Amino acid sequence: MAVHNLILSMKGIQESLRLWSLSQATPEQVSDCYMQFGVEFNVIVRAFDGYGIGTGDLHPIPASLRAALENLLGEDPSPGALAMYMPEIRGLLCELLQGLKAKQAAWKAATSGPLSAVSRE
Repeated sequence: MAVHNLILSMKGIQESLRLWSLSQATPEQVSDCYMQFGVEFNVIVRAFDGYGIGTGDLHPIPASLRAALENLLGEDPSPGALAMYMPEIRGLLCELLQGLKAKQAAWKAATSGPLSAVSRE
């Protein structure tokens, strides 16, 4: 569920940027979507860390995403501005998804072990 919520927040960022480029969303609305992304990201990081699954490789992504969003929002809203920055933003989101996918086997092993079964009772 946590990964699902993170994916939804990532889609929310992309949709808010599309609307911003058409002057149908404010920078504050984009920022709100980014903040929700941060909340969902932190939920996942805490969950992985709780099972001893390292997430250090994922930690720089939110800051890089924020910098890319700030650069984009520093432009006047337009589809051209969006087209210029969207490859970087999508690349960061894709990097995050790939990082999570790489941890999937460790997560399944950690959450299906005998200790996790006892903790769920």
